[in-house]
Amino acid sequence: MQRLTKTPFEPWFIERLQAARKIALMTHVDPDADGLGSQVAFCLAARQAGVDVVIVNEDPCPERYAWIDPRNVVQRFEDGVSSLDGVDLGLIFDAHEISRARRPAEALRAAGVDVWVVDHHAVAPHTEVTGCVATDFSSTGELCFRLLERLGWALDADAALGIYGAMSFDTGSFRFLRNQPNTMRVAAALLDTGLDANPIQEALWASRPFDETVLLGRICSQIQVSDDGSVAWAVVPEEMLEGLAVGRDAIGEAMPMVIGIAGVQAAAMFKPGRAPGQWKVSLRSKTAVTIGHIAQGRGGGGHAHAAGCSVQGDLDGHVQAVIGEMLAATAKAGFAS
Repeated sequence: MQRLTKTPFEPWFIERLQAARKIALMTHVDPDADGLGSQVAFCLAARQAGVDVVIVNEDPCPERYAWIDPRNVVQRFEDGVSSLDGVDLGLIFDAHEISRARRPAEALRAAGVDVWVVDHHAVAPHTEVTGCVATDFSSTGELCFRLLERLGWALDADAALGIYGAMSFDTGSFRFLRNQPNTMRVAAALLDTGLDANPIQEALWASRPFDETVLLGRICSQIQVSDDGSVAWAVVPEEMLEGLAVGRDAIGEAMPMVIGIAGVQAAAMFKPGRAPGQWKVSLRSKTAVTIGHIAQGRGGGGHAHAAGCSVQGDLDGHVQAVIGEMLAATAKAGFAS
């Protein structure tokens, strides 16, 4: 069953938020700047409006995104489980599959608490979900800005920082917008608050630790390109991280290098998942090619040009199948030689 709204927000959604006595905010496992920035901004604006709000995530805030939480409001489940007491509404930011929030969402649902979503990714027809899903937005951060605007909750400097960071992250520093002027209008409104965007841009795009740079070199040395030059991919086994002080989240930093190769229209990256034998697959494509269906066909999700999924078992078989479907997608768009 689905009960969804998008902007303009329907009354039942806004009224539920306004009626909540205590709200718990969550995001997906392996949190990124979009999910974190959105929930931090919502939390700070809500608290300023007198609403009791806590943030409890499955995973801690990665060190690379510590700047997005200047008031240390993000808690991991082990440290913040007791703060879930008294919560009567849960909101998951940047994901609409309840399972992706893991233990915080499980604990709330076990206690009979509604868990809703705030997301900008397309929802599959079979997904059971309630909340706001608005796919016209560049990021959950941009959606969060409009939601706070509708609620009448003001943004202070730290909340504006979270939303701008979320938007910059999910748009690749505003490079991957597809004729979306409203996104730039939101960015301008955030800058009008006096926000300095330069430290945010530097934190996201110009603060890579040396060991991550070494890892990027290792990954780039393993990139493979199809015979017709339209598809590129890289497989990153666990041993590629040996001797480096990096987390698995650093692997994703190489994706712009893979999709950025001249002539390449679609790219894939395969990296170790959380469970034994599991692999996470990240997919990207340029404007003329869509690859979202490839992830959706494997139980994943995302957008037409940026998507992901998890696979289990025979890696070589999965690589061959995924690349085959990507070649079919580029051929359909007229790029096969």
